[in-house]
Amino acid sequence: MPAPAHATVTVARNFDHPVDRLFAHWTSPATRARWEAGPDTGMRYAGFDTRPGGVETVHITHEGKGVGHMVQRIHVVDPPRLLAVSVEGHFGGAVTMMMQLTVRFSAHKGGSRLEAVTQATDLGGRDPGEQQEQGWAWLLDRFEADIAEHGLAPANPEDRT
Repeated sequence: MPAPAHATVTVARNFDHPVDRLFAHWTSPATRARWEAGPDTGMRYAGFDTRPGGVETVHITHEGKGVGHMVQRIHVVDPPRLLAVSVEGHFGGAVTMMMQLTVRFSAHKGGSRLEAVTQATDLGGRDPGEQQEQGWAWLLDRFEADIAEHGLAPANPEDRT
């Protein structure tokens, strides 16, 4: 078995929106169903549970065939500033990838800044850095496009659908 490969990736994007509304859009089950798990993503979530102790299973398909799944554990939810998650990737019947990530939201120049830091380990020895950078760029583009198309989710969780 090859030695595990590790990478730490930091990505950031600025938005012209208030921090509380941006955090709400990132964590709302209704919005996540569109931008994170839409029908064109190859990712099907068994449900969304963005609260401390929440566990989410994501089934991964490629060209219509199941290739594995990821288990996401939500450790910290501190609205509107921080989300901390760990992820296990199960492919080929074994755990092949592990990640820890934090997503931070802060006020920035009249809007807000989203900064994500991922520490990824590929147990098969493949460098996870480039895949993480591409994945985050893709995810943030979808997030931004969803806001542009649908508007922001309400900041108050009781107002979300």
